[in-house]
Amino acid sequence: MSLAGLVLVVEDEDAVRRYTVSLLEELGFTVLQAIDGIEAIEVLRGRSTEIDVMLLDHSMPGLSGEEVLAELKREGLTVPVVLTSGYDRTSLERRFVGHEIAGYLQKPFRLETLDETIRAVLADRAQAS
Repeated sequence: MSLAGLVLVVEDEDAVRRYTVSLLEELGFTVLQAIDGIEAIEVLRGRSTEIDVMLLDHSMPGLSGEEVLAELKREGLTVPVVLTSGYDRTSLERRFVGHEIAGYLQKPFRLETLDETIRAVLADRAQAS
């Protein structure tokens, strides 16, 4: 069974976004990109039902990861979210209490870690449906 799907990468740092997109494409995923939280919400408004998982940078100029999650909740848009950050998972879990987070990726991440994290989220989502 193929677990490939559509991934939205939300990352304001160009080099990091390009690197993440290239890793995901190498793993066989189709990738959409957003350079900030505002663009992410625009993409999700149009395509939230198609997107299998969103990789969301936790700290960005404009809307932070937390603000993006709050806006999605307000609009009733649901998509599994994997938070990406230079911070460790424990501090992120404390910060994002009350938000539904499907996974965490600490930057810089390796191909294997990215693959395992995304596939675990997709497997959970497939079991839930």
